[in-house]
Amino acid sequence: METPIVDFTDEDVSEFAATGISFQDYLKQFDGKHSEWLMGNVIVMSNNTLHQEILAFLVALLHLYLGMAKIGKLLLAGVPMYIDDDQPAREPDMMIVFNENVHRIKPTYLEGAADICIEIVSPESTKRDYGGKFSQYEAAGVREYWRIDPIRKQTDFYVLRDVDGEQHYQRIGLDERGRFVSTLLSGFALDTAIFWRAELPAGMELVELAQRMSKPAD
Repeated sequence: METPIVDFTDEDVSEFAATGISFQDYLKQFDGKHSEWLMGNVIVMSNNTLHQEILAFLVALLHLYLGMAKIGKLLLAGVPMYIDDDQPAREPDMMIVFNENVHRIKPTYLEGAADICIEIVSPESTKRDYGGKFSQYEAAGVREYWRIDPIRKQTDFYVLRDVDGEQHYQRIGLDERGRFVSTLLSGFALDTAIFWRAELPAGMELVELAQRMSKPAD
């Protein structure tokens, strides 16, 4: 598959935090900041309270699930996913890296594609999450892309599949119970309506949810 042309049409170039900066210098200067390296240019991201609430819920759920399933690690924004110098080093809100790929986790970045990338859409990230990141994650070989949009109360889940000899994203439909069922995380089935609850699961409800998902199939 050909490498896509990146033209930054989904970015406001007037808001670049830095220009003409190498990836190694970016790692030093923007360490710990929620930012992304765009082949020499740097943008810094922002979010809001609703974004933070959904992020906190998913982080807690996935930490519990992965801790029980023992299949991989969860990385959070602040760790760039470096493909090469000709591609943006994006920082998904969350990344899952399976055990067979954890050797690619470096102290300050992930070398190569994550197995799963998860984005929670903010007002300032809509074009980016629906546009550039979709095609860039697809080209990089991210096997599942989850996109949760609290603004529109919409969830979209994609899996990378072979289509006529090329790898392309195909949408994962919900099951008959309205749940997203991951193609990669065994047992992980989540009712998407949960994201729009006034109070997201916490405490024992959260633990029991993770336990049901991580329980081996009979």
